[in-house]
Amino acid sequence: MVVLTFFGRLFVAAALAVLGLGLWLWLSGADVTQQAGQLWFSMDLESLNGAQVLIERHLRLPWLWQEAVVPLLKRPAWEAILWLVIGGLALGGVLLLGGRKRRRPSGFRD
Repeated sequence: MVVLTFFGRLFVAAALAVLGLGLWLWLSGADVTQQAGQLWFSMDLESLNGAQVLIERHLRLPWLWQEAVVPLLKRPAWEAILWLVIGGLALGGVLLLGGRKRRRPSGFRD
């Protein structure tokens, strides 16, 4: 139960951090209507390449990069950020609910 709660809080915190990043990009004047991949490429090419290497080679999940990350990077930046925030909050919420302690009914006796 503690592990589920920990990961639930981690996903919620990560989602809020992505939301903060999105707000920072928007307020800094970045073009959030261009593709997320183009925006990431123009801001920090090394971290984009590093993320691809991490997912494809180190985690050995090349299908994850091709099937999930690439389509997300082809979306407008604001939409990609929105999907990451919604997904992180939803997954975190489910994990937090799964990690809650179950209460016994008041009339239950051992």
